[in-house]
Formats: sequence, C-alpha cells, structure tokens
Amino acid sequence: MRFCLAASGIFLSLLLTGCAASVGGGVVAPEAADKAVAELFSDTGERVLMQGGAESLDQSALDQSAAPNEDKFTIQTDQGIFMMTQSQLNQYLAQRRALQLAEAQAAAAALAASGGPQSPYGRVISRTIVPATAAVPQPTAPVAPLDPTSIQSSRSVPGGFDTYVAPGLSFTKGPAGMKNAGGSYPCVMTFDDGPHHTRDAQIYDILDEKGVKAVFFFVGSKVQKNPNTAKAAITRGHEVGYHSWDHKNLRAESLATVREDFRKGVAALNGIGITPKFFRPPFGNYNSGILATATSHGMDVINWTNDSLDWKIDTARGITEHVLEQSAPGDIVLLHSIHQRSVDALPDVIDGLKAQGCRFVSLQSWVTRATS
Repeated sequence: MRFCLAASGIFLSLLLTGCAASVGGGVVAPEAADKAVAELFSDTGERVLMQGGAESLDQSALDQSAAPNEDKFTIQTDQGIFMMTQSQLNQYLAQRRALQLAEAQAAAAALAASGGPQSPYGRVISRTIVPATAAVPQPTAPVAPLDPTSIQSSRSVPGGFDTYVAPGLSFTKGPAGMKNAGGSYPCVMTFDDGPHHTRDAQIYDILDEKGVKAVFFFVGSKVQKNPNTAKAAITRGHEVGYHSWDHKNLRAESLATVREDFRKGVAALNGIGITPKFFRPPFGNYNSGILATATSHGMDVINWTNDSLDWKIDTARGITEHVLEQSAPGDIVLLHSIHQRSVDALPDVIDGLKAQGCRFVSLQSWVTRATS
C-alpha cells in the first residue's frame, strides 16, 4: 500500500512498508495500518490515497451517504479523484485491507493446491540452463544528456494549417503572420484524452513551474469519472475543450450518433461548471455534420499543427526531439496526458520551444489574433 500526502500542491510519496507491521503474504495488519494512516494524515489539509478500493467508487453515492456537517477531504484513487469524509475513508481502507488479505490467501491456496510450477513431464524442482558459449558484453557509448535549447527546426510554416487546423474559421493571417514585437510567436500547448487522475495533476504542476497555460481537450466519459481532476484544470488557469464522449471516430458515425455524443459529453462538462469553447475531434477527423454540431454548441473546431506522435514514440527524449525538430512559428502543439512519457518530455519540450521563440498563449487569444 502506498500513500501520498498533498500539502500546498507538493506531493510527498510515502511507502507504508516499514511504517506498519505486516501479516502473512505481505498484507498490512489492520491495527498497524490504522496507526500509520493516522500518522500520515493530519485532520486538516488535503488527503490523497494512491490506491484503488475494493469496490467501484461513485461521487454521487458518497455525497448521499456522507454524515451531515462532516468535513470532506480530496481522495485520489486509481478510479479518479473523490471527496470523502473521515468515516468514508475509514470504510474505504477497511475494504482494501480485506481485499488484499483475500487475494493473498487465494494465491497461497492456489499455489499449494498446484504443488508448485508444473511441466508436462512432472513437477519441476529446479532447472539450470548453461549456455554453450557465454556472451561477451559489448561496451556501449554513453548517451549525452539532451539539451532541448540546442535543437533547431528548419520549418517556417506550420504543417496542416488552414482548413485542417480550424475548418470553421476565417483567417486574416496565418501563424507566421502573428510575429510579436520582440520576434517571438504565439504558440499553444494542448493535451488530449484526459482527464487522467494522476498524470494531469503532474502536468498542472509542470506548467505552473514553467509559467505556461495550456488547453486540455477532455473526453466526456472520463470527466464523469474524474470530475475534480477536470475542474482543477480551470482552477489552475487553463482552458478546457471538448474531445468527444468516448473517443470514437465520429466521422464514421451517423449524424444522430454525433449529436448524442455532444449531448452527453457537453452535459458532463457543464455539470461541473465548464462551458467549452473549442472542440477537437478524435483523430482530427471531421465532416460537415460534426462542424455544424460543434457550432450549435457554441464551439469552434480546432486541431493542431505540431503532432508529437507521443502515441507511438516510446521515449520522452524521442518525443522531445520530434516536437522541436518539426516546430514552426505559431504552432499548436499536440500531446496526450494519458502517456507518462509525454509528461516526462514536457519540461524539455517547453524549454526547447521557448528557445525557438515560442511564447505560450491561450487558444482563445491565438484564435482572436489569427482571425481579426
């Protein structure tokens, strides 16, 4: 079990092992766990629990079962972020302890019943394989640390601009025509596919540290599961756009399906006090029906000019190099908050783009400047 205490936005990771005695199978003893929890969490401040519970959590059910006038705390689980009272937290911990103990006992029973690892030829006690020739380790050249400020791009015009980036808008100037007095250009940092209950929080902290505001294109069904994570984007000063209800390719769907998608997804955002001004279609795919539906909900359709390809580039360094090598004045940069490698790449991506003359602005500011 791992717990984290959040205070003033700074997360301190604490491992419960060593704080509490354990019983057979490595399961934390209930009495020791209660004592450790009391030591880790004071009665004031924000509480964050980095483990799932024994049953699915639902914020509406938690609200209905909460005792009147009992203080609530922010609890983060692998199911999302929830508001819980002290008694609900105690119940949640008890459920988790029982689940862990049952899983450990079941695993031990299964292993005993099987008699250990088996092979088609009988029980395997031990086996050692000696290779005919031992491989000689080859020296590898050290990899130089990445300096994102040294990476330059030869592009002067963003890719896929005009009708692809914002098909419903009339541009009076392109991104390259939005040069600032000091020689820099307005750029926009965007994140798709959230809210992710842990990675979005990491991104918020990085953006604060770098002095950057961004746009988060949220999926409606995930907003419904992680409402507090979604609301945090607004309270931290970022913009929130809509990215469909469940990330299906809407261009392949009927107009009725598209309209129902917007109805459910926008309602999820409206339900937590967010009115999106921009829509980014999944995969960047749109048609006239999608454009018309977005317009009917008061949204402009916005894609991107700089695709990080973080969905297939599997290292933070590779993502950073790709973004910086293809950057151009006035870029709208696309990352995904569901990949840890994208989170890891973000500081270097920001530093590198700033070194190339990027000055990050809101999407609303970017659109206003490009269309006025």
